[in-house]
Amino acid sequence: MNGAKEYFYTELFYRDGGISPFLNHVAEYLRGERRIPVSKTVNAFDVDKEISFTFTDVLLERFANDPKPMSKIYEAALKYGFRGYSTGEKNGVFLLRKQDSGLIKAMPKLKERHEEEIIQDLDIEGEGLDALRDVKIVWHNPNGERVVGAYNTENDRMIFLDFAHY
Repeated sequence: MNGAKEYFYTELFYRDGGISPFLNHVAEYLRGERRIPVSKTVNAFDVDKEISFTFTDVLLERFANDPKPMSKIYEAALKYGFRGYSTGEKNGVFLLRKQDSGLIKAMPKLKERHEEEIIQDLDIEGEGLDALRDVKIVWHNPNGERVVGAYNTENDRMIFLDFAHY
């Protein structure tokens, strides 16, 4: 890894510089030149707190290979932040609800597949996986596809794992 200064990607940074700096960081990370890119967004329940989030390598590869649709997802998470439970018609990051049965069904396999990244990124022990909250990114996408992830409420960190369908 080079000596590049690492920093957090925020909504303000995104507004000023667009997605390119994040995508450049992703490319450098995938080449082993930098640490994983970390973004920070707002917490609608506590405006004094920010939530940090990252993506698994699977999703970062998608950013590198198909940036346009991934940019919409990233923008929704960054711009609208964490909003608790969805009441419909809004973009952002939300806790999964009982009605999200297809997403809920996908979570155990995704958590198992990405267990090492989850433990490292969210700074938990293996048994701490059960305490994580399941989340989704909602953006304008009527086909029922969402990016799902895990949220450590103890340290306000999230990692988005992969796509799942309702």
